[in-house]
Amino acid sequence: MGAPVWYGNRPFKRTIEELYKLGLDYFEFSLDYPLPDCIKGVEREEIKGLLELFGMKIAFHSPLDIAVAHPRDELADASMTVLRRCMEFYVDFMPLSLYYNLHLNPRVSTFKLEDVREGLKIKALGRCEEIAKMASEFDIPVSVENDLVPFEWSDLIFDALSYTKLYFTFDVGHAIMAEVHHPRIKRREDSYLDYLKRWVEKCRDKILVVHLHDCSLTEKQDHLSIGRGELDFDAVFRLLKRTNCKYMVIETFWRNKEKEEMSYEELMRNVEFCRGYL
Repeated sequence: MGAPVWYGNRPFKRTIEELYKLGLDYFEFSLDYPLPDCIKGVEREEIKGLLELFGMKIAFHSPLDIAVAHPRDELADASMTVLRRCMEFYVDFMPLSLYYNLHLNPRVSTFKLEDVREGLKIKALGRCEEIAKMASEFDIPVSVENDLVPFEWSDLIFDALSYTKLYFTFDVGHAIMAEVHHPRIKRREDSYLDYLKRWVEKCRDKILVVHLHDCSLTEKQDHLSIGRGELDFDAVFRLLKRTNCKYMVIETFWRNKEKEEMSYEELMRNVEFCRGYL
């Protein structure tokens, strides 16, 4: 079980110490700018030393400021250059590193148009093959995360999982919010559990990681502290136990619906809550 860590959680030494006190096994380190280049040798060695001292591991979340599946080759090429640098950073942490998580959503406004989406998928699958080859070169398990894209529009992820050796990161809240934000395509009788079931049934054998957090369906908020939203976690965990999930990140950014920031005390409550289901 892990938690997210990003550039705003500096100093990293203190953050890692706090996560260790909570009994977490690892953390998922987001490599958004100016990471990873800003971490030089001394700080890298300090982080490795803390991981070894505490018996913890580290996973990595690809930068959100790159778009490896962008339809414009110039942008995708630049993003792939950054991705390679991030994977080299991952390798420097072996054997303490677990997996590398990334998004494929190109974040272009015309994605919602069917003809554009089909052409974009063809180009993006070529990039997925490049990513899979790069992952094989570095011996890195790469896991693709579902973004705020409805199930019906997620062919790119499904095909990438089918035709490459990429794994899947199932973000529970994203699967729900993607449908809530696009009500025109959802079935009237569907509940949020139906949304989750479709993803589990389609991708269960490829699910390596789960990102878990609560959601407010009425206020369309996700990444809430577990138990502070409206999800039935008895039902959610029953679904997750039907998958091959190996790692779980408690990805809670907000303590409540008022978006008060999480505290370590609240994170501890989340850890204890989830441990009760595992």
